[in-house]
Amino acid sequence: MRKIMIIDIDGCVCEHIDNEELQKMATAKPIQDSIKKINQWYGEGHFICFFTAREEKHKKITENWLKKHGIKYHKIVFGKPRRLIGDEYHYIDDMPVRASRFKGKFTDFVKKKKDVLVFEND
Repeated sequence: MRKIMIIDIDGCVCEHIDNEELQKMATAKPIQDSIKKINQWYGEGHFICFFTAREEKHKKITENWLKKHGIKYHKIVFGKPRRLIGDEYHYIDDMPVRASRFKGKFTDFVKKKKDVLVFEND
């Protein structure tokens, strides 16, 4: 089954760079294990979409960086709302969604039972 991978860039594909540090975006340190796994998923036919808090004005520098590091993808969505300390991201959709927190390395997916927040009618 094809997966649609929605992946943040800063902190998942390269070192974390804040939008205010534009000068660092072109030279951000890549996370090689992440790039390898993303390119593997791409090669397996999965859809790779980067969803980033970087803004449209960062488009060219971001695309150039991805190209320089040989990262394969289908789409980039700019302008993800920026999380502040204490905020949580909640993705709500009418289709089944799986969310995974990146903790420094992409590995194979495994099934684990975790507590999740759901709407009361689920």
